[in-house]
Amino acid sequence: MDENIIINILRKEMMPGLGVTEPASIALSSAKAYEVIGGEIKNIKIIADPGLFKNAFSCAIPGTKEVGNEMAALLGTICGDASLGLECLRKIKKEDVSKAKTMLDKIDIEIKSQTEGLYVESIVTTNNGIGRTIIRYKHDNIVLVEKNNKILYQKENNLNKSNNFSQEAIDSKKITEMKLDEIVEFVNNVNYEKIEFLLESIKMNKKLSEKGLEGLGIGLGKLILESCNENNYELYAEALTCSAIDARVSGAPVPAMTVTGSGNHGIITTLPLLAIKEKKNLNNEVLARSIALSYIINIYIKEFSGKLSAFCGCAVAAGTGVSAGICYLLGGSLKEIENTIKNMASNITGMICTGGNLACSLKANTGVKAAFLSAKMALNNIVIPNKCGIVSNSIEDTMKNIGRIAYPGMMETDKEILNIMIESSK
Repeated sequence: MDENIIINILRKEMMPGLGVTEPASIALSSAKAYEVIGGEIKNIKIIADPGLFKNAFSCAIPGTKEVGNEMAALLGTICGDASLGLECLRKIKKEDVSKAKTMLDKIDIEIKSQTEGLYVESIVTTNNGIGRTIIRYKHDNIVLVEKNNKILYQKENNLNKSNNFSQEAIDSKKITEMKLDEIVEFVNNVNYEKIEFLLESIKMNKKLSEKGLEGLGIGLGKLILESCNENNYELYAEALTCSAIDARVSGAPVPAMTVTGSGNHGIITTLPLLAIKEKKNLNNEVLARSIALSYIINIYIKEFSGKLSAFCGCAVAAGTGVSAGICYLLGGSLKEIENTIKNMASNITGMICTGGNLACSLKANTGVKAAFLSAKMALNNIVIPNKCGIVSNSIEDTMKNIGRIAYPGMMETDKEILNIMIESSK
């Protein structure tokens, strides 16, 4: 495959995001809908796919102590700046939160079960009429904007079901045409300057981690760091990762570099690699190459599991991606990278997702631990063999199988998780 296609996919899948991306997507959709209509707000209706609804259900809104779909929509409408994309709530003020709390009776939420992929629609009714926005497939991919039933903007091929996916999604799907040896060959041979931009994720996510070490969220990252000695890069990796996620899910006003639409995925696919790089005094080039591998494996699996699913994509998809990156940084060969992925597939695939919330750092820690264990096993010639569980004869089919466990495998599980969450909130 042309290396420029791979690089463009990596660039496209990387994006700064403030807070968890699902409430950010709701806020962005609502901000854009209000932007085109303006006026005194009478009603806001949000229509979201089950996965997006679940992930935003109990997730903190950046810069506030508020959580959930309703507040995300209200704050997006009241103070969101659509030009900032997934950082649209960057300018939020205390008075905006106070105003939003008085308007909870003006919002309606509907779950759109029969939809393919990510979906959020915002319908904002004011004294000036109705503004409507639809986001599809990617968290910031606005495909329709209407003002009083007049189309102001429509992205071609995004509302036609026969087309299935947006052009962005089609491009990323090309990753699944690659064999693992082609992926590793790209990682080894691509000109460093062409992938140096990947280090931007390290700078952004490290700042978020430092914020989390103040004890935000459940304080797991801080707790782990307190027991970490100077040379233990595994515990250091867990601490960096968990503290960043602690900060993110608790609403810290610091962005993460997302990948495949998720800040947690972006954190897990990068910060454990930074930990190794720092503790072993490695150079930035080998770090960038390991991040490229981590990202590509994560993207590969997510193309089969979907952006949002019943399993914890952070621990499973991103965890598998970073396991390959860890093996690479520790000097692993192509075969050892392959075996690392097999070990991951046999371990935590199937861990459930209960949305973006304080428990995310705990699951991330499990994913990072499994990633290091899988790599160490492979580097010591320990591997789960083919035809054992979901490990197939080819590593590409094994990665596909990981995704298949989520979709279609765990679709009923996803419904039940959402039912439990809704019942528990009453």
